Amino acid sequence: MSTARLAEKIGEGHLRECFAIKGKPGLCVKRLKPGLSLLQRLHLRLLRRGMHRLEYKTYRRLPPKMKPYFNPVISVAPDHLVAARPLDFDGSHSRPVSHHRQIANKAFWKEVDNLISLFEKYNIWFFDAFQLGENVFVQKLSPTHWRPVIVDYKRQGWRSYPAQLNLLLDSEKKKKFYRKYRRFVNRYKGRPAV
Repeated sequence: MSTARLAEKIGEGHLRECFAIKGKPGLCVKRLKPGLSLLQRLHLRLLRRGMHRLEYKTYRRLPPKMKPYFNPVISVAPDHLVAARPLDFDGSHSRPVSHHRQIANKAFWKEVDNLISLFEKYNIWFFDAFQLGENVFVQKLSPTHWRPVIVDYKRQGWRSYPAQLNLLLDSEKKKKFYRKYRRFVNRYKGRPAV
């Protein structure tokens, strides 16, 4: 995708950055960051080759019940990925959980519980999903019904940075997932007003 079509940067992670697309408010582009260090480039070449395609394949393989909780990948190319951008009921862009600081919306946490039960049911563990509250967005379907939408997901396993061979075991994947999930809940779950 040409840089002329990119609008403002709307997020970034360890290896990629995300941009809005001019004239396409419901889409965004993820691409590798320029100026990655030698260690990062080596990690990409050896363990994370085809990162964009991996995210695309991961979305396509999700069970139908899980797809509403994941941001759809629209298309993929070797150097970028185009994804939908979550929108609220009023047409505004959904925001990451970290933007909200504390969330006391009961519907949101009920949806999170449902999502966690689906992770468990299908034995799928995305370690970065609940990392720092940046990869889960709050999509407001109505003023009172909010839903989590995971915007960055790849089945990394032991290929996570730094390479963690213990994550070849399903039991270790599950432990790591739940550790990150508990931290997420402790940090962002607000108490409903009485």
